[in-house]
Amino acid sequence: MMINKISHNDEGSLLLSTFHLLLFISFLIISLTAILQHQMMQLQQINQSYEAKALIEVSEVFLRERLEWEDIETGTLYFNEGRVDVAKETETLYTLVATMPNHYTSRRSIEISSVEDMEELAIQESDEKLSSEDSNVEPVSLDAFDFSEEE
Repeated sequence: MMINKISHNDEGSLLLSTFHLLLFISFLIISLTAILQHQMMQLQQINQSYEAKALIEVSEVFLRERLEWEDIETGTLYFNEGRVDVAKETETLYTLVATMPNHYTSRRSIEISSVEDMEELAIQESDEKLSSEDSNVEPVSLDAFDFSEEE
């Protein structure tokens, strides 16, 4: 009769494979956490960039309107999201610097010509808008509509 001997060489192999699995899962979780953290940081930076650009755009419109009746050398515009510092570099060149509460800054230089040139440019733009809108509109005959009152 043959006696089967139980081999004791496999003792602890289950523990070792479980340890490797836990090590791999923990590495995976730490990696995913780092990736998500970097994605959130990038999203915050993009958000700050858009907010700063919006502040600069609003400030540019305000500056163009304000220059119609007075000359501005420097100034600061305060918003809920931050502030924009305006500085005149040359006769027609202005620098706008947006500063957010967390010290994120964005800078843009704009060139603004004289008031007469701006008025002429606005007239040309409105004429171009009218001509482009007119070319896309087809005339409609009023005969196609029934204006009689029904009782």
